[in-house]
Amino acid sequence: MHSKAKKKRRGWLIALLTLLILFLILAAGAALFVNSKLSLIDYSDGSLENPAPAEESGEEDLSVDLTGLEMKEPPALPQGEATADDNILNVLILGTDERTVDFSSARADAIILLSLDLKENTAKLVSLERGMGVPILEGEYEGEYDWLTHCFRYGGASLMLREVQTCFNVDVEHYVRVNFTSVRNIVDILGGIDVELTAAEAERLSGGGKSLSPGMNHMDGDVALSYARLRSIDSDWNRVKRQRTVIQACMNSIRGADVKTLNELCDAILPYVQTNFTKLEILELMTRLPGFLGVQFEQMTIPVEGTYGGMIGLQGRSLFAVDFETNAKILNDFLYGEG
Repeated sequence: MHSKAKKKRRGWLIALLTLLILFLILAAGAALFVNSKLSLIDYSDGSLENPAPAEESGEEDLSVDLTGLEMKEPPALPQGEATADDNILNVLILGTDERTVDFSSARADAIILLSLDLKENTAKLVSLERGMGVPILEGEYEGEYDWLTHCFRYGGASLMLREVQTCFNVDVEHYVRVNFTSVRNIVDILGGIDVELTAAEAERLSGGGKSLSPGMNHMDGDVALSYARLRSIDSDWNRVKRQRTVIQACMNSIRGADVKTLNELCDAILPYVQTNFTKLEILELMTRLPGFLGVQFEQMTIPVEGTYGGMIGLQGRSLFAVDFETNAKILNDFLYGEG
């Protein structure tokens, strides 16, 4: 009996050891898989080695209409400190216009603040109007005022973070930079997105073999990208709303995506992503991701109507002269729910 008991115990130990080895193999395989995906990302503090001079920073598709606005002196920066909450993670999303994986030079065509409530699993999107006049905080043109979007050419994502932090008292230390190619790829891999169009939008986007109509439309990547960049029928203020609409539509589609699709998304998107998040920080966020699937974003645009005038900045460019103090309070109230 004693010998049989020992053999039985030995059998259980062997079985447990085998299961443990299998578990470790699977865990190691999963870790290698995840690391292989995260290694596709470009990790950078966001600084630029060779900032672009002002004369090379013009944007053909950005004009600031100051009609009806009161001309103002350069506005003062807000007083006080940014609100901070351990449960709120703010990330600056920069949509840049390079068409390759080369991150050396581009414009911050879309500037969006993503705010995640890690406790309540809610999310907010704030578009920052790129034509706002902001004081350049470092570099050759320090002290001059220029479009917020141009600060990307003068100092990269790191300067963009500093500008947003300083001008709006925002607690934001991380950025994610994604270029336009990834938007097209995301939408196509998801099988398209559904977006409701106005008559003017449908007419403008139709052509090239594509016919769209007022109401709900199913868009492929090319049409979605054109929609997100559309401003010729109205203004840049409506353009930023369209950018948020595309993000929301993608989130709606990702909710039902299978593992194969998610893997394809990683392979197609991550090479076009740059960030100052570390791999460990991203892994931690990934554990929280399921709670945000299907999230409906609360949205707004800064500056708020009635809180800005007009001004002339670097090289005679027309800029929106923003009341930073008022908009900083509005933004922080929105992000943290304070009255």
